[in-house]
Amino acid sequence: MSAQRERGEYIVCRRLTGLPDLARLRTSLCGLLFDAAPRLVVSVLLFLDEVCLNAFDSGDFPVLVTMLRATDPHYLRIDIRGPRLVPPRRPDFMDIEHAAAGWGVTYDGGGTGVWAYLTLPMPEPARVRSPWSQLAMCLPRNPTLN
Repeated sequence: MSAQRERGEYIVCRRLTGLPDLARLRTSLCGLLFDAAPRLVVSVLLFLDEVCLNAFDSGDFPVLVTMLRATDPHYLRIDIRGPRLVPPRRPDFMDIEHAAAGWGVTYDGGGTGVWAYLTLPMPEPARVRSPWSQLAMCLPRNPTLN
């Protein structure tokens, strides 16, 4: 499910049960980060892939992913929950200059959570959203059955 809030926040929630779901989630992430530097987008995609693919390889799914992109201040928050997620290696976005970032792992009785938070640079005013990055393209066929 994808939604836009009053204050310009974009929220994408997905329940992943296989690789087609991950592909749609990757497209949603590219839509959320349409105005970010390519290096940042790739590092966030790799972080997401590492966590989710490890869960799929070990058969520990479904994996629940929530992404929140806010515009004031500009940041991206990713929360991934699953039965037994393998902690990823240190993400590359932690080393990008002029950006505050953090990530971590939480454990509780219901499973494992991996989270990431990163501030994003102010978008360039002249930069327009690419046609390939529209969030509407990423919605499942029936949004109520995400």
